[in-house]
Amino acid sequence: MAADPQSTAEATPASAGRYVGIDLGVSCVVASSPVDAPHAVTVNTNDVSGRSTPAAVSYDGKLRHVGMNAEGRLMSAPKQTLSHLPLVLKKSEACDQRAQRYQLLFPRLEDGKLGPVTFDGDTFEVKPCGPLSALISTLTEYATTGGAKMEQLCVAVHDFLSDEEVAVVRDAIDLTGLLPFTSVLRHSDAVAAAFAQSNGSKLLPEGTDERLVAFVDIGSAHGTVSVVRFRRQPAEEGSQPKEGIPEPASAEFVFRCSEEKLGVQSLVEALLLEAKSRIEQKHKCTVKLQTKSGVRLANETVHGLKQLSMLPDAELGLEAFLPEGPEGPEIDISVPVTRATLETAAADMLKRLGEVLAQAVAAAGEMGVEGVELVGGGCRVPAIQALVKEKFGESVPLRFGLDGASCVATGAAAWAAGYKVTPALSLDNKSVPDDELATIRKQETKIASVHKVEVARLEKRNALESYVYQVRGWISSKDGSLLNPDVVSPFLDKMVLWFEDADMADEPTSLEVYTEKMQETEDFVKKEGVAYFEKQAKDREEQEKALAKAAEEERERRKELGMDFDKDERAMKKEDRIRLAAKNKDEGNDMFKAQKFDDAIRRYKKAIEHVSRPEIVSNLTPSEVEETTKIKVSCHLNSAQCFIKAADTAGQEGGKNASEPFYKKAKTSCDDVLELDEKNLKAIFRRSLCWEKLGELESAMKDIKKGLGVAPEDGDLKRSQERLEKLLKRQKEGQKKVFSKMFG
Repeated sequence: MAADPQSTAEATPASAGRYVGIDLGVSCVVASSPVDAPHAVTVNTNDVSGRSTPAAVSYDGKLRHVGMNAEGRLMSAPKQTLSHLPLVLKKSEACDQRAQRYQLLFPRLEDGKLGPVTFDGDTFEVKPCGPLSALISTLTEYATTGGAKMEQLCVAVHDFLSDEEVAVVRDAIDLTGLLPFTSVLRHSDAVAAAFAQSNGSKLLPEGTDERLVAFVDIGSAHGTVSVVRFRRQPAEEGSQPKEGIPEPASAEFVFRCSEEKLGVQSLVEALLLEAKSRIEQKHKCTVKLQTKSGVRLANETVHGLKQLSMLPDAELGLEAFLPEGPEGPEIDISVPVTRATLETAAADMLKRLGEVLAQAVAAAGEMGVEGVELVGGGCRVPAIQALVKEKFGESVPLRFGLDGASCVATGAAAWAAGYKVTPALSLDNKSVPDDELATIRKQETKIASVHKVEVARLEKRNALESYVYQVRGWISSKDGSLLNPDVVSPFLDKMVLWFEDADMADEPTSLEVYTEKMQETEDFVKKEGVAYFEKQAKDREEQEKALAKAAEEERERRKELGMDFDKDERAMKKEDRIRLAAKNKDEGNDMFKAQKFDDAIRRYKKAIEHVSRPEIVSNLTPSEVEETTKIKVSCHLNSAQCFIKAADTAGQEGGKNASEPFYKKAKTSCDDVLELDEKNLKAIFRRSLCWEKLGELESAMKDIKKGLGVAPEDGDLKRSQERLEKLLKRQKEGQKKVFSKMFG
């Protein structure tokens, strides 16, 4: 399915500079804005089209995986996968506690090094700044694809990091070569910058000299409560204001407290220990959290916590979890939990949060805050919202004006673009001497070089294998007889045998050999199939003429309908944005009915963009919020259905692997709907379907149960439940057979 060229990073002209912000957390997010429109900050997606990238690096032969690819090896190669990198920057008691809390399985040494890891046949230990530099380098690439130049980089780090840990981040940035134009902020500073950017000129409107705003950010690894006073700030003498950036403002922290034990991980840990206790009591076994089974239980607990943020109860369930008793059979576990369970288990954390909130209220003084901005996934938990409301008072509004998942990255990018409401951290201190950093730089350069060559080698091998199967497909086509199959087919059979020998060889087959084989194969096929390729060229020429004619007709049609009129980058009234969004949505519906799913998705995407712009979101009346939410829900829902239709088509043509990316995109669209309307049955049902098609039957069943909690008598949900129960039973029986063969 073609992408919308106006929405991809590749559409950025190669000469365009970008301001880039990175949220360097347990999960990292990247945002950026073009130099010619610094206020237009967008979130950049990673190599699997996701917005969040795990802070992980994994070593695999001659490959070094970063981000999503690295996280995928956590269970298969736990000691080679360095995860949660920003939490293990220095050997300390705090880092040891984090390793325990996050169940980190890779070794950490007394001198602060990580490992040992094995790469390209060598086994060695690494300083954290080494793999961290690979992570930062990869993250910046998400914002600078298509040849875009990075004008300024701002990296936001956890508030609780010590000066020594910030020095490690500084050295990691130095290793990337980006230090001369990079600044580092605390997360809370980035949140303040994000608030300033989202408000624009309305941050301090005429007649308003200052504002007092509270922020409660309950993120994955930390909880931060702050009270910020925004004030006008005179421009520096001789400085020229940037177009689109309002007059300078400053952010003074009247109160700021950030603690690791106030983060979402504390809620997960409390619920995890409760589940562990129940499992051990019921099954007379011992659950060790620092093992793969413990990590599985922790991951399931995270899913359970998300469910409890939306529903009053949830169920933690895992199949073939561990043996019951010392030598018992593999058991399946099911632990029902409720919001009351969570609140009881996390009582200490909630008590401490209440104390910090009370301190923030006191620091605000008699003037009080105008409102509380809730940020981070933890703020979705009803108990936390109730606690904030209790401490600040019923008259103080709770606001969700900042996107909790991306506001830190957005704030960092905004700071880089000119919203410098707070000063950056000092980067004068280093974590290692210059000579040691030079050694690390040399090692990182070597690793990157070996990885690059290995990626090229594997790509050439895969290209050759794909070409062999492609030619076989041509032979099976209607014009296959023109390829001289009596000669070409035996040649391809020999190539398959060569592949088998190459894969089994003691030494990996080199890039040069694969390149020579590729050339040899292409030359042979072209020589023997001259008639076939001549006919293909003639057919392509005719198709191109037909496509050119159709494209011209389509341009005329769009021109007549006014579909190419787009004022996205112009100053527009919010009413016009909403009107255009509704128009785009209706156009998308027409495209959908006509089975033009690519065009439909583009129109839905434009509709969402119109009503998601920061200057629009921050200035909506309650009725407009309701109207724009309906537009977003409808567009995300319909986009999901388009992707599902595309997945069906791709699956028929190319099998499961071809359809999988579309089901993932459909699931993401459903996630977006449920962020806006947690009880939307269509989104729940369609996401369950996506989970099922992706092979995640347990997740599919959870969504079905969630849907039945909303509509117990829904026939489609009941039928899906019956089908999934059968599939899960069949899957479980298959697993038992495998285990019996392994251990029988």
